Amino acid sequence: MKIKMTILTLVLASLIVAPAIKSDGIFQVDQKLIEPGAFHGDEVTARSGEKWLGLHITDENSMLLTYRLTIDVVQDSLVDEVGQKTGKEVSVDLPLEPLFLIKGKGILKEGPVTTVFDDTSSLSILAESSTIALNLAGTSYVLKVAGSEDTTKCPNQSLPRNARLVLVNGESRQVLYSLQECGSDPTWTLVWGGDLDRDGKLDLYVSVTQHYNVTERKLFLSSPAGEGQLVKEVAEFVTSGC
Repeated sequence: MKIKMTILTLVLASLIVAPAIKSDGIFQVDQKLIEPGAFHGDEVTARSGEKWLGLHITDENSMLLTYRLTIDVVQDSLVDEVGQKTGKEVSVDLPLEPLFLIKGKGILKEGPVTTVFDDTSSLSILAESSTIALNLAGTSYVLKVAGSEDTTKCPNQSLPRNARLVLVNGESRQVLYSLQECGSDPTWTLVWGGDLDRDGKLDLYVSVTQHYNVTERKLFLSSPAGEGQLVKEVAEFVTSGC
């Protein structure tokens, strides 16, 4: 821990904090998203040597840092036979492990980040009628699950039929994701909440799915949100099991 904090302190001292910017007045939202770890080979398009921004979180600080990626070909324990190596493992050059990594232009810059929620408990799990209250810079938000008016329940499932993931701020509300009917044993969680683009408004990183075997990690930022929106989805990272 002392080594990590020393490195983080040096990084903090060396960074010049820059606000999120626009390119020719238009936010660039064609971002690429990935996480460290081992995945099926076709799920990883990043290449060794590329530089990506990553969100590193500790109890004391959250930071966007520049990482250089290493992509190794490894055995995929779920599908490979003996001697096969079709998987890819994503690792970084710093000991400060990122929660996720993103690559793109015009939105995010190195520097300190405000975190108001990170996935450290079962409170992150979003089920029927559940709500998560979030407060950023004196503004209150609620992330909640809303069901359809159809009272028919989905059997043995925590989410209601045609569930919607909704972000609420005062009188404003926005549906971020919708379940098709009952899906197939889906699980939704809030992974992280805070101010990634430093505009004083809430950004979210969520894990959602229609099917238990496919996970969709989605990053929502407030800066590129359009009229009537609180946030805009700027990137996703989709992975599967078997």
